[in-house]
Amino acid sequence: MLALMSALAACVAGALGYTIMVVVPAVVFIGLPLQLTAPPGDLSMVNLVAQAAFLVGGGMAILSWLGMRLAPASLRMSRLFPGAREIGRRVWVYESPALQAYALPSPTGGVVLLTRAALNLPEDELRWLVAHERSHLRRGDASANLWWWTQHSILRLALGLARVLYTLLRPIPVVNWLCRLYYRLAVVGLRLALWLFKAVDRHLGRMMEYRADRDAARATSPAAGCRLLSRLPGGLEPHWGLFATHPPTYRRIQRLERMT
Repeated sequence: MLALMSALAACVAGALGYTIMVVVPAVVFIGLPLQLTAPPGDLSMVNLVAQAAFLVGGGMAILSWLGMRLAPASLRMSRLFPGAREIGRRVWVYESPALQAYALPSPTGGVVLLTRAALNLPEDELRWLVAHERSHLRRGDASANLWWWTQHSILRLALGLARVLYTLLRPIPVVNWLCRLYYRLAVVGLRLALWLFKAVDRHLGRMMEYRADRDAARATSPAAGCRLLSRLPGGLEPHWGLFATHPPTYRRIQRLERMT
């Protein structure tokens, strides 16, 4: 349920941003001029342009998500973490001194990426960490996160298009004013989408972390999770934060201690 709600939050936020950044300008700059050729009271051209813009955006989002979801883990790994190598069954290592781990979905069930520092953990803590990330894969958390990356890439593309149009048409009188307005609308749309997504999804993300902690504790031991989390310097997030991606570390430890 958390993964589904996260995917829906990403789609709603992306749809809001896409409407402001693409659909509204398309209706204003394309639909309304074409509407002048239609009989009075007939809004078919405006509706057609709006529907076409929505269909294009929806199709791009689905194709982009499928491309990332069906891409082999090795391909995504080479792009996101150059130099990473496979060391076990669906476990990869990345040369980094930071103590981190990631869950990346793939058609074969997903992989867990560990940094070199994570490999130096005691065996029980390492097992807890791998079980935590595999919980994200099994529960669908990692796959749901791809929806936001999909929406974000489309919105960034729309913002880039607005910037290019403004740069090219800036010397033309009157038109430059319209392009400036379009670009400002695109920036507002992207910021609104980011704010809406963060306000909803970050809360769901913290709930996912608590759930993955519980799954890992049941698969290994709560004590191993407590020791591992206590190694994090200063915690991953502040004690309180509306847009924090992880819960405060001390709260995660407290919950694990209650499972002991």
